[in-house]
Amino acid sequence: MGKNWIKVAIVVTVVIIGLAFWLVPRWYTTNDSNVTLTYQTPISDSDFDALIDEKLGVSTKFSFARVARLRGLDLTVKGSTTLVLQPHTSIWNLIKLLVRYQRDQQLVTILSHWEMPQFQTRVSKQFGWSATDLGEEMMDPTNHKRWNHQTWLSEKGIDSYNWQAIAIPNSYLFKKGTTPIEFLDRLVGEAHDFWTKERMLAAKELDLTPVEVVALASIVTKESNHVPEYGKIAATYKNRLRKKMLLQADPTVVFARGKAGRVLLRDTKIVSPYNTYLNQGLPIGALCIPSVNAIDSCLFGAAYPYVYFCAKSDLTPQHDFAISLDEHNKNAQRYHRALNEFQRKKKQ
Repeated sequence: MGKNWIKVAIVVTVVIIGLAFWLVPRWYTTNDSNVTLTYQTPISDSDFDALIDEKLGVSTKFSFARVARLRGLDLTVKGSTTLVLQPHTSIWNLIKLLVRYQRDQQLVTILSHWEMPQFQTRVSKQFGWSATDLGEEMMDPTNHKRWNHQTWLSEKGIDSYNWQAIAIPNSYLFKKGTTPIEFLDRLVGEAHDFWTKERMLAAKELDLTPVEVVALASIVTKESNHVPEYGKIAATYKNRLRKKMLLQADPTVVFARGKAGRVLLRDTKIVSPYNTYLNQGLPIGALCIPSVNAIDSCLFGAAYPYVYFCAKSDLTPQHDFAISLDEHNKNAQRYHRALNEFQRKKKQ
């Protein structure tokens, strides 16, 4: 009887070991040196499994992602994760590291349209910093020099006017206790990755640096909340740049004036390096953090022949675009009549 139990135990052990090796052909990562694992979430189980296999060589018959989720990994949270893994890490330690890393992180969201005060206060609030501390690091010329040396921005780099170039709108996972300079250094790396070869080539074809594209995209972002029109708006400004015309972008006047509201003739005469009614070319810096849609509209948007546009006379968020000045003036007259009538009725 005892011998039979021993035989059964041996058979069961062999089956378990065989099943384990069948389910997990590679128990350890195949990297011979430290490897950086970076991924964006949300991510599907199949895409995560493929990534783990491609980057680390971990192969399983079951879904690695599902097992990791059972252990507490959340692949649905929006953010970016970067983790450095040592050589030949076991799959169980890998899961443990991924879960622990995520639990030690906090999600930080950066939104487009933010100007300096919003960026400082809202980011600092998420970390519990002083907004002043973050602002000092952002404006430090020593940091600018270091960032420009490390990135593609050296030709016309980050400075006090162009800090927006490192703030790509997204949600990011940061380790709790991150300092302001660590946060900014991370953003520089994320911005560097954002500017892919395709985006760099597109900027070069426009004869613009990435920082200048960000400045142009910030005008597009401020010009309209109607994203489907971004391509036409971007094309109009690119045409004006190419023709050496003044951009005459109302958002640059609003920024120079320092308060929102209807742009009047006297506003267009404000002396400021941001006022594109007086200064040729792009303003000295971006107006805000531009949206990714606006950046890509500047880089990859379809070509249009327009050189003028103004708000529609139906007072919707859309615009009328024109090729000739005469056509534009007619569009503008219709809009101003409609706006004046609307304001008249509002006062009654």
